[in-house]
Amino acid sequence: MLRPRFFLAPLALVAGVILAGSTLLSGASTDAASPTYEVWAFDQADTAEGGGGQLFIWDGHDLERHAGRAQPDVIDLAELAAASEANCDLAQRPHMALPNHSDPPSHVIVANVASGDVHFVNVDTRQIDGCVGGLGAAHAAVPDRDNEMVLVADIGGQTLHKISTDYDDGIYAKTEALFLGTHGVLDKLGTDTANPICHEFAASGLVYVTLSGGGLIVVDPGSDDGTTPMEVVHVYAAADVPGVGCGAFPLKDGRMITNGESGQFGGDDFLFVFDPPASPEGPFEPPVTIELPGDDTHGVEICETPGGDLYAWTVMRVSNHINIIDLQTHEVVRTWSMDRPFSPDPKPDLAMAHGNSLFVTLRGPKPLTAITALQNSDRVPAVAVLTMHRNCQTFNYGAKDVAPMPNPNTTVIDGVEVTTSDPHGLAIVPRE
Repeated sequence: MLRPRFFLAPLALVAGVILAGSTLLSGASTDAASPTYEVWAFDQADTAEGGGGQLFIWDGHDLERHAGRAQPDVIDLAELAAASEANCDLAQRPHMALPNHSDPPSHVIVANVASGDVHFVNVDTRQIDGCVGGLGAAHAAVPDRDNEMVLVADIGGQTLHKISTDYDDGIYAKTEALFLGTHGVLDKLGTDTANPICHEFAASGLVYVTLSGGGLIVVDPGSDDGTTPMEVVHVYAAADVPGVGCGAFPLKDGRMITNGESGQFGGDDFLFVFDPPASPEGPFEPPVTIELPGDDTHGVEICETPGGDLYAWTVMRVSNHINIIDLQTHEVVRTWSMDRPFSPDPKPDLAMAHGNSLFVTLRGPKPLTAITALQNSDRVPAVAVLTMHRNCQTFNYGAKDVAPMPNPNTTVIDGVEVTTSDPHGLAIVPRE
């Protein structure tokens, strides 16, 4: 197992501590006059028999100022689905959520991994105005840049599903499914399965798909109506892109980042940097491989210095760390702990940034997905707010920077009654 090269002391054990020589990122502001945005976070725990979940929506500036005091709107997804005119089934395990690419976004797209469907939530009304079911274990649903389609990763069915999207008229329809587990693909991967985990569109429109057994598949998405079908155009072997496939994250310079995690019991973790080609013909060059300290890389965000240098911040869910990687040199330059007295064993999961604020979901005492063996009655389910500094290598984080996500339902761990809340999905939603 890979061990960290170095660990620095926990940063900002109390609110308001700033490292000497560090200043906040320029261009970011908590001024109420700056553009408004919301932070949407999803609690996966059931709120009704057979499903539901909670959606917490905060004003982003309120979270920046004092997360612990910010008052969210809390929506019971079981009640939302029942009140919707979209005839949606009850969601179960709302796992991943992303806004579409309208300016500002008109909808947040929610993948429900246990019920196998995708819900389209109208940002203004906060109601579901469409849904598509029959998607297997819908782990992630990702919109294209033109708002014409959504691709859905069926983590259990070795399949990418395509949904055509008309957000203005609320028309959503499954148009195509691409089975990835063919002999030709599996032979190139060197694995027994090709279950997709997450995916993202490169600038060229090609889709980079991470896989549960390692390796990576590049897909030409075709047309929204399926008349031009999806097609696998390249396969990276699991030996060359090891680890449990996790997220895919495009950079503004056209590169694509993916990560390979070690899972709930730890092991070797990696970050991969790809240079996507301009067309399906390639060439498809091998990625840069960066070994990561700690265990179970998961959420990734990008920090940019005033000079334009890019740093990847990747949260290590099992070891409770954040690794900071210089994307110019491809080196890990800092490793920080997120374990705090006010948030012990936090299990940081997804990470999304707005300005100099990095929002991170912290898992519940009894996780419902992926890290189910890692239970801890002291754990605080929440969204953490880290203030990134302009050098992109340090941050502020104190007790006031935790926005709790309680669930009124409870469960028991070793005789201790705890909330069932288990945050995972996270979205930043600009409102103007």
